[in-house]
Amino acid sequence: MAKKKNKQLLRPWCWYCEREFEDEKVLMQHQKAKHFKCNLCPRRLNTAGGLAVHIQQVHKLEPENLPRIENALPGRDGYEVEIFGMEGIPAPDVADYKRQQTSQNRESPVV
Repeated sequence: MAKKKNKQLLRPWCWYCEREFEDEKVLMQHQKAKHFKCNLCPRRLNTAGGLAVHIQQVHKLEPENLPRIENALPGRDGYEVEIFGMEGIPAPDVADYKRQQTSQNRESPVV
């Protein structure tokens, strides 16, 4: 008989605000609604890079004058990291999040 793997799957989570979601489709809807919306017009985009290009081309702002990404944690409100759903999240941040989740799972008793 083969052994069962005791590997817990990581639920999709938003790198910008560390909120968890049921699936990646809901995560992408959240990012589009909360983080990648233009504050100068009603446009919503799929990525931070897309938002930056939109603001530069449509609203004629220089790259150094771009507004920060809304509703993001400090240090995660820039356009340097290109994230689409769970793709593009820096590996150290994924490792930190996994470590944080496993420590929370050990501390919380199962009722």
